[in-house]
Amino acid sequence: MANSHGLKSNIVKKQAAARKLAKGKKKKDHSVYIGNENPQARKNMAYKKRKHYLENKQKFPKKKLKTKNPESLMEQGIIDERGFFVKGKKKNWLTKSMVDQKWLDYYGMPRAG
Repeated sequence: MANSHGLKSNIVKKQAAARKLAKGKKKKDHSVYIGNENPQARKNMAYKKRKHYLENKQKFPKKKLKTKNPESLMEQGIIDERGFFVKGKKKNWLTKSMVDQKWLDYYGMPRAG
């Protein structure tokens, strides 16, 4: 017996290999993908936090418009008469930029580009 625990070396090596494999599997099970964060940020965040983040992200509704028709969006109150979104970012739906056709921003101020 070469070891203090009384087991042969080949058995000890097999146990160590099994522990190593189990450790890797355990780590993999606990790694929840949370988006495009880097691996370091993911390691620093707790498993429970990552899991809750992922669950909330999946439950949250997607920001997708029901129709692309400007008249219909105006009737629903999503965009105003100039084409700007009422809620959220002050972007124009018709020009796809931060200004309307007259180069005025959401507040009616002239804006370049």
